[in-house]
Amino acid sequence: MSNGEDHSTWWHEDSGGIGLTHAMDMELLHKEVSPFQKIEIFEHKTFGRILVLDGLIQAAQADEFIYHEMAVHVPLLGRHRDAASVVIVGGGDGGILREVLLHDEVERVVMVEIDRMVIELSNQYLGINGDYDDPRVELICADAADYLKNAAAAGDSFDLIILDLTEPVGPSSSVFTEAFCQDIATCLKPDGVVLDSDSIFVGKDRVQFLQELCGDKDKNLVSVMKEKQYLPHISAYRSIVPLYPGAEFGFFLYSKDGFSYAEPFKDFLGRHYNADVHRAAFALPTWWRKELGF
Repeated sequence: MSNGEDHSTWWHEDSGGIGLTHAMDMELLHKEVSPFQKIEIFEHKTFGRILVLDGLIQAAQADEFIYHEMAVHVPLLGRHRDAASVVIVGGGDGGILREVLLHDEVERVVMVEIDRMVIELSNQYLGINGDYDDPRVELICADAADYLKNAAAAGDSFDLIILDLTEPVGPSSSVFTEAFCQDIATCLKPDGVVLDSDSIFVGKDRVQFLQELCGDKDKNLVSVMKEKQYLPHISAYRSIVPLYPGAEFGFFLYSKDGFSYAEPFKDFLGRHYNADVHRAAFALPTWWRKELGF
């Protein structure tokens, strides 16, 4: 029975094989198909402007800071460095760059985003981006798999590699490969760390990653790293990101030396992040430890 509400403006997220979707009453502000993907910008009266790529939410003005702060501040504040070099793989909305640039010890940031149109539209409509004109920043619009392959061959290396990726379809498919995992391992300094992340779903039979549900049904970057041991040490922490599918969100740290990032070396206050949240994020539920092997 209808309650008289107009559902003509309701948008449904692509279920991606999950069998679960967000339904949101919002207005389409802009739609464009780039050479790589479909880009949409919506306006929601409560959650603000929302970036959607190929039918999946990537960033919303209301809660983007949760993901971006937790992805950046935990690996940068979990280990003291006098100077740090960072690669951002993807990150077209600019939120990761914004948070990285808050750290004075960061001397070099290379951001490799394949789709310039995502950067331009995000800057225009969302306004959550960092300063691309900061002298520490090198913006490269290219395939990150090619960039890291060439960087590995050239002997370039970094302290932190942040994988800010869409799901393993379309423009991100080239980085969800064993060759890419080998290249990021080669480009990582001996005491460096790679930050990966994904939405996590608790099913009745097993726990699954969004990467699995949108791509290979049995593979994700965590499983590849565990199997191939390109970076043999893996640890994890978690957060809740309300507008991501399922809300439960996992962060994964890959390293060569197994250093623990669970204790921040100094205090830092963000909108979401603080030292207590940093420590607490590493306290994993029993189902995480059992089902995901942490």
